[in-house]
Amino acid sequence: MGQGPSHDVVQLETRVEDPKDGSPKGLALIAHGRLGGNFDQPPVRLLAEYLRDERQLRVVTWNARGIGNSEGGNEWTNFGVWIGDAGINDYDRMLRESMSKYVDDFPDAQGIELFLCGYSAGAVFAGCTRPSLSFPQFAPAHYILVSYPVDLNPLIGLHKSGSYYRSVEALVQGHGWENLPAEFHGREPDVTGVLTVTGEWEAVLFYGMWTSILGSKNSRNVLEQVSVPGAVHSWDDKAPRIVEEVDKWLRTKEVDKWIRNFPR
Repeated sequence: MGQGPSHDVVQLETRVEDPKDGSPKGLALIAHGRLGGNFDQPPVRLLAEYLRDERQLRVVTWNARGIGNSEGGNEWTNFGVWIGDAGINDYDRMLRESMSKYVDDFPDAQGIELFLCGYSAGAVFAGCTRPSLSFPQFAPAHYILVSYPVDLNPLIGLHKSGSYYRSVEALVQGHGWENLPAEFHGREPDVTGVLTVTGEWEAVLFYGMWTSILGSKNSRNVLEQVSVPGAVHSWDDKAPRIVEEVDKWLRTKEVDKWIRNFPR
């Protein structure tokens, strides 16, 4: 397997979408799945449209290496792509560049909403990404992990799969991920919330075990886990349920915030 180390910077086919009025209230990134996935997959596209139109966010999606017009080798030609190194590196780079561009475009913005999202393998990449402390203009991130590949993670990540699980566990407990970037000095950054949305029929072998572990580590009280009845990994006609669950979660969080801030 060749075509360059997975940490090499390559040109990725990128789509940046602002709400119609051109004045976004925040930023969202969404990474797609593997094995033929792209940024037009229904779970990615529907979520992007919802966050852009209903939540008034700037939404950034991109085709992974070797997909569409993106450069680089794909998972079949590059071992670093197969085990996720490239996907994580690319997500981190896309996030830094997108945050920098947002701040340049809206220099007076503060408390900017931030959403780190992914579908399938893209959920692994999102879960392993942390917003840099170099951008204090942004509020703590929301994480939306759709169809996190619990049962396939050992196949995708091989020897790194344990670290991928621990990266998400650390988001909800505030510590415990050995690959946390050095700039955080061992302390996980604050998060606004972590939502996992999984189809009923993709939760086969280890899903129940891992979700129980994840729930037991939710010391930050930021985790919501949803299983959608009748849905499979590709989602098919159930894909709109992803948006329904995300919308329900965000509305609940808004109500909770209003109650906390209500004068007493």
